[in-house]
Amino acid sequence: MFRSILILSLSLGVAASVEASERKVTVSGECNLEVEPDRGSLNLVAEHTAPDAKTAIKKATELHEALRAELKKSKLKGLELSSSEYTVQEVTAWENNKSVSKGYLCRIGLKVVTPEIPAIGEILAIAGEVGIRDTHGLQNYLSEAKSLDEKKKCLESAAKNAKEKAEHLVHSLNAKLGSVIQIQERGSVAPQPMPMALEGVAMMDKSMSRRATPTIEAAKQNLHQEIDVTFSIEN
Repeated sequence: MFRSILILSLSLGVAASVEASERKVTVSGECNLEVEPDRGSLNLVAEHTAPDAKTAIKKATELHEALRAELKKSKLKGLELSSSEYTVQEVTAWENNKSVSKGYLCRIGLKVVTPEIPAIGEILAIAGEVGIRDTHGLQNYLSEAKSLDEKKKCLESAAKNAKEKAEHLVHSLNAKLGSVIQIQERGSVAPQPMPMALEGVAMMDKSMSRRATPTIEAAKQNLHQEIDVTFSIEN
């Protein structure tokens, strides 16, 4: 007799637990956030063509080192410099039905990253004063630290959105929203580096004044985040 009562009590307990777990609601939460980039970068290429490879390399190297020195002497803060390319190749032309050598071209690229996007204008002016003729790859983006901070803000916003939706849904059915049962991050679209046109400054000359530097502005980028949240429903 006691054994039968015990089994019955356990069965009732399991049934009650199943019934309670079924009283839940799952909603999605979304966040769309406009984020302002905090990094700008571009490539500056020192190049020289000469009859022989040795001279081409020597002259391109001198130009590259002069550029590095001027950038480091500038008052621009937080600059990050890194090599972006190094090529030496023969330049040929097709003349009188045959390939004719026109010398050797050496290219040495320097990638410049700055935390102050408007400062890119001054970087371009410095490059022009040194004698750089090839600038390309201008883009703006979020640093890793800022990207993580903005994602945290967006997750918080998405969670609040999910709770508001769940409360509205449950209250419309004369019930009460309970505690959180489960949260799942579903999808996100992180801001990607945005290229910027730089055709007009690709051929600068040494007479370019720093007072005439172009104003560089970065467009805001979109961060999208989605989550699923499951809440319990109370009577």
